[in-house]
Amino acid sequence: MGPILIVAVTCIASMAAALPYPEIVENEAGDVFQLVPLERVRRGSVYGNVDITDPGRLIVGAKGTPIDNANHRWDTHVFATDNIRHHSPLTVGGEASYLHKPTGSTAHLAGTRTEQWGTDLKASGRYNFFQDKTTNANVEAFASKHIGGFPGNQPTDYGVMFNVRKDF
Repeated sequence: MGPILIVAVTCIASMAAALPYPEIVENEAGDVFQLVPLERVRRGSVYGNVDITDPGRLIVGAKGTPIDNANHRWDTHVFATDNIRHHSPLTVGGEASYLHKPTGSTAHLAGTRTEQWGTDLKASGRYNFFQDKTTNANVEAFASKHIGGFPGNQPTDYGVMFNVRKDF
């Protein structure tokens, strides 16, 4: 029951963060106006489906983009999945991704928990420290770990890569 409550609260929080907040302005005469966008980007969605390729699999989740402006983008995704026909354990998870648009630098965090099988945690990122029209240089890093369940705690898998790309 606890994981379902966590997923539900995270879904609601993700959707609330994706709601547009009205911008209120005041002119020189003291009149107050509410600015309403003429076009609105869809920032959040809730989904649920039953997988017909695996009868009985139920998937519920929410995706959202709480921040999306000229410089930054933050995407979130939470989900829960279960196979009610085969009585498989409940799986809950979530992820968050960040993009710094001017440099193309990214960060990604993810976690998945399956009863009796344990928890998988992952983190990765890329920092672009040099780029022009023909050259890109960056450093990337990742880490992942399995905790608990089968096959037990595993050592952390991690790495760092330096990349340089030159187009001729």
